[in-house]
Amino acid sequence: MNTRNRYTYTRKILAFACLAALNTTAAMAQDHAADDATKKQATSLESITVTGSRISNPNVISPTPISVLTAADIKATGAINIGDLMTTMPQLATSFTMGNSSQFIGTVGIARQDLRNLGTNRTLVLVNGRRFVGATAGNTAVDVNLIPADWVERVEIITGGASAVYGADAVTGVVNFILKKNYKGANLHAQYGTSEHGGFDKKLISLTGGMNFAQDRGNVAVSIEHSDQDSQEFSDRFGHQSYASIKTPNGPTDTALFGNAGSYTITEGGTFSFGKPTDITKRYVFDPNGSVRAQRFGGLYDDTGRCTDCDRADLNQVNQLQPRYGRTSLSTVASFNITPDHHLYFEGNYSHVDVKKYGQPGFGSGASAYTITSDNPYISPDLAALMKANGAKSIKVGRFDVDGGRRGEDTSRDTTRAVFGINGAIAGDWDYDASVDYGVTDETRHNLNNRIKDRFAASLDAVRDPVSGNIVCRSTINPGATNPNALDSKGRPRVLNPIALGGGCVPTSIFGNGAINAAAANWFNTTTTTRSRLTQFVGGGSVTNNNLFQMPFEAGAASIAAGVEFRRESSRQVTDPLDVAGLTFLNAIPPSGGAYDVKEGYIETALPLLSGRPFAQNLTFDAAARFSDYSTIGHTKAWRWGLDWSIDDNVRLRGTMSSAVRAPNIGELYSGQRENFFTITDPCTAAQIKNGPNPSVRQANCVALGVPQGWTSTNGATIRGVSGSNPNLKPEQGRTWTAGMVLTPQFLSGFGVTLDYWNIKLSNAVAAPTGTDMANHCVDSTTGIGNVYCQNTQRDGTSHELVYVSSLNQNISSLSTSGVDIGAYYSHPMFGGRMNWAIDATKVIAYTEHPFQDDPSNTVQDNGTLGFPKWKAVLRATYTLNNWMFNWNARYFSSMLRVSNESYRSNPTQTTPIRSSSGFFNDVKAGYKFGNSGWQAYLGITNVFDRNPPVNSFGTTFGGGLYDAVGRAYYAGFNYNF
Repeated sequence: MNTRNRYTYTRKILAFACLAALNTTAAMAQDHAADDATKKQATSLESITVTGSRISNPNVISPTPISVLTAADIKATGAINIGDLMTTMPQLATSFTMGNSSQFIGTVGIARQDLRNLGTNRTLVLVNGRRFVGATAGNTAVDVNLIPADWVERVEIITGGASAVYGADAVTGVVNFILKKNYKGANLHAQYGTSEHGGFDKKLISLTGGMNFAQDRGNVAVSIEHSDQDSQEFSDRFGHQSYASIKTPNGPTDTALFGNAGSYTITEGGTFSFGKPTDITKRYVFDPNGSVRAQRFGGLYDDTGRCTDCDRADLNQVNQLQPRYGRTSLSTVASFNITPDHHLYFEGNYSHVDVKKYGQPGFGSGASAYTITSDNPYISPDLAALMKANGAKSIKVGRFDVDGGRRGEDTSRDTTRAVFGINGAIAGDWDYDASVDYGVTDETRHNLNNRIKDRFAASLDAVRDPVSGNIVCRSTINPGATNPNALDSKGRPRVLNPIALGGGCVPTSIFGNGAINAAAANWFNTTTTTRSRLTQFVGGGSVTNNNLFQMPFEAGAASIAAGVEFRRESSRQVTDPLDVAGLTFLNAIPPSGGAYDVKEGYIETALPLLSGRPFAQNLTFDAAARFSDYSTIGHTKAWRWGLDWSIDDNVRLRGTMSSAVRAPNIGELYSGQRENFFTITDPCTAAQIKNGPNPSVRQANCVALGVPQGWTSTNGATIRGVSGSNPNLKPEQGRTWTAGMVLTPQFLSGFGVTLDYWNIKLSNAVAAPTGTDMANHCVDSTTGIGNVYCQNTQRDGTSHELVYVSSLNQNISSLSTSGVDIGAYYSHPMFGGRMNWAIDATKVIAYTEHPFQDDPSNTVQDNGTLGFPKWKAVLRATYTLNNWMFNWNARYFSSMLRVSNESYRSNPTQTTPIRSSSGFFNDVKAGYKFGNSGWQAYLGITNVFDRNPPVNSFGTTFGGGLYDAVGRAYYAGFNYNF
């Protein structure tokens, strides 16, 4: 076993045992010969400060479970951006991957961490044990894609409330990125990869260099890294796949998912009806040449607007699986020994990101379908005859405006962070550390092809100029005329906004795919710009003493760490005036801003109780407390205590109990209320009644809302509403406890197992539910319709359709989850080389939502539903032989329901497929080191077996982010040390 591999394994086994089973290192050293340099390396590892504690005494073991991803693990995957790699860890959810990061406005390319699926706002991300500035306006959640992959030494993940040690946001735990602190020499690393599907190319180049100076009293190191990936379009990977769930009254299930299917109430060229939207005998479409004909229905269809083998829109043709993404990062560290007892240090990070995403164009559907009046000059004679025969003075056209240009986001982000600090010895056994940390993120987002709604309405309302005979916009010859596509708050036609029009108008036809002319599109589309800035300042100091006093029974020395900290967070977003006024197709988003500061004091102690006794090789109690004073919510407190019991060299037991807090962030408090659009499957539609957790309750509540029995929703469009902040929010409260064991059997050298149970409960949770959650919670409440969800979902009194949803932040819910983490590591000789195995797995026992925390009987069980797999695991295997290294990485997660557990119990035959399949993806890599030349080359394949995601899952949604949607891909690279 060579020195490098032995050191990597030693570090890994330390990490696996919570960086705690330090005696394992000694045991391994007895079994494997090592030189003096390696022994010194292992010894230095034992004195590091482990995530979850500020005490660095190597004789005191933190009882908090820790999972570790090392630099070697990262390099074995070929990852060039670390965000997607982190989501493969069993403890982390796929809330933000590169593929699904465009779920929300302004988050494309951002990778936030989500421990235990409890939300990115409740997971604290640290860099070298310190906070890092947030990535998006109003939110302190960190974009870990900004962290250079080649600059990472290891990543430590702890479960459980860590607020007592690190402050707010650590309700579910901490993800701590440990970066290189001292580097000598230089390294050049380059990598290129491409996908088997569509030429999805990825590139990385980095250069790292460092040196000592001033007679080795100081060290400075710098790394510059650039990574780049192309966009990947849906058609490159999946062709023209399109699916829809269609009712099958005579089938074994109520609905079934069919291919070559979609909505027949919207097409690229336009479709309309002279009767009910679902009366297919009265539906018509426009061909590309502008002619009108009866809509084709060659297969199945239902009364919800879905059909197979028919005239329909292909929405996936504009779906983008991966955005265009580029990142350049500059990282530097420096240290200087003023005296042997006092040391200066510096950390600097700068990242520039450019990310571009294209998606759907503007569209009109359902209630927002385009109105074309009978005097429109683009109406052909055959259409005019049809309108006359049906007594129609206008038609409502459902249209997917691909010819009007795809909307998109072109975003640049600049993030700068600097840390200045000093540490050393005060007197006796007292040490100190003081630092200031300042970070700033500047974001500029250009909203591409952002339709100015009144201009588009003016273009549609074309007439013939009575003087010239030319086709013009009605607003050109009659500025005071009302427009049928511009409606006021009561749904009545209104006069167009002259400021939005800005003078001039270019008319256009919408009859047929390709009908929108380029001149009109250039006139009614624009690029609006939103700019944001976030700042973070953290200043503080701490003192530690690892020999405070000797404990009784010769147990050892007590340790203490105490400190104070001041933090200020600020955020400002300046939105384009057109967007602020709600004049564009983009949601109406007001400017926002706010700030808060917090003053904190904390203390942590570790008390050895027994040492060197039978069945008590070591027994240590630790405790921590933090007291905070927020400018927004006032005083909070958090605490933690734990017990670590090393029975002997083979068995270690550990457990913690903690109370954590999360202060509402700036966005939750001060972002204001903004227009939003919700996609909702109406729970009161006839086909959905029996899918409720209690169908009779759902039916009764729907009737109480005025919806008659047997009613069917025909709305296929999104539903307008509002979402936003609440300045009166209170802090969230969390309770966590963990219990586990570490097994390092001495009879099997190089082997270890960890087993940890965790339980997290969150109350006063800040919730802004999705539209579907709002509608479902309203009618599934066992206490009737007098709840906050019904108050915030409005229906039309005549059509009974949902027409408006209000989803503001409120402390109304609670969450709880529990599970078991399992880790196993084994290193052994094999065929003249060395084999290292590592497996991390998580079994989620329960994940329960309480939509109304005051009504504990009303629960939603998410465990096992899409995005919440019950099992998730990763296997890492490395074989080294002389100069060769081979890696095999596999990840697995269990199958999931596509519907809620409650709905499945009520009606297990409601649809097919009702489950998304389990995932099992494999990656391999082989590398060769060319002697002592400094050169190393490698090749790798990801998704070796080219496994597809399940049907109708393309990696762009929350649950779909679990699957590899890119397909088989190849990469190659080299390292050169000089």
